[in-house]
Amino acid sequence: RTMSEEDLNDLFGGTSPFSDFFDTYFGSGVSGAPRGRTRRTGRAQQETYTPAGQDVEAEVDVTLAEAYQGATRTFELTEPDGNTRRLEVKIPAGVDEGSRIRLVGRGTQGGDLYLRVHVLPDSRFTREGATLRTRVDVPLATAMLGGEVQVPTPDGRQLLLRIPPGTQNGKTFRLRGQGMPVLGQPDKRGDLYAEVNVVLPTHLNAEQRRLFEAFARSIGYTDQTTKAGGRSNHG
Repeated sequence: RTMSEEDLNDLFGGTSPFSDFFDTYFGSGVSGAPRGRTRRTGRAQQETYTPAGQDVEAEVDVTLAEAYQGATRTFELTEPDGNTRRLEVKIPAGVDEGSRIRLVGRGTQGGDLYLRVHVLPDSRFTREGATLRTRVDVPLATAMLGGEVQVPTPDGRQLLLRIPPGTQNGKTFRLRGQGMPVLGQPDKRGDLYAEVNVVLPTHLNAEQRRLFEAFARSIGYTDQTTKAGGRSNHG
């Protein structure tokens, strides 16, 4: 049996020598009871407890665009008494696959709500933390002569990328500060890398073919597939 301060007072015929100990470590309530949960009524003591809040966990799917700029989701929670309530939750920009968001006091009975984030794949981009990578098609003429192409971002914007003359297939350009936001630091962003994919013309008319052949001769190009006697390896 746990003894109260009153029990010790009776035992020692007055004020218990342990009263300061109880006041210091347990407040004025029952020994071992949390402070603020006990109330006295004379010699009797009545203990009142508030049910502990229940934490709630849920998963939430977001697109890469939503992870890029933030989003809002609405959830419906059912309380133990059967009542339901709707919650509007902001998903911060920069969340990544597996990110866990804690919303204090938003669970049931005052518990916390935990959201585990699943970022849906986007075929246009690959993500490495705050770094984004994409491929951008560049026409052959632009790769050879130079020009500009557009680079998409997850939020739908189009960035202009200057292509210098003689750009090779597979060359990568860095667009600073156009990657993903850093979670918890919305003013800080990673970079976006654009890899060049040179697109060759698939159909040439007679005049275009003549011009390309003339160009090939002008740079000393020789068809390596043609052997002596005009026979091709494929013929």
